[in-house]
Amino acid sequence: MIFVLKRKWDAEAVRMYQQEQVEGLEKQLKEAKKAEKEAKAKGKAEGLVEGGYKKAIETALRFKDMGLPTADIAKGTGLSIEEIEKLN
Repeated sequence: MIFVLKRKWDAEAVRMYQQEQVEGLEKQLKEAKKAEKEAKAKGKAEGLVEGGYKKAIETALRFKDMGLPTADIAKGTGLSIEEIEKLN
């Protein structure tokens, strides 16, 4: 009778260990997916900022070619006067 109980206890211990392992892997997978999602969102935001800056530079160059004053170009594009003066 003791051997039967020991086998039962051993089987239960193995089952519980396997369950803990599965739960741990599921948690790691969930965290990895969350981190990936956050990284994509951050990359997208950075891309939008960079694209907006490039667009402001292009607009400033066009305004400069039109002969607008630097202060007006800075006001219209959001760029600093120093940035505009560096443009060719």
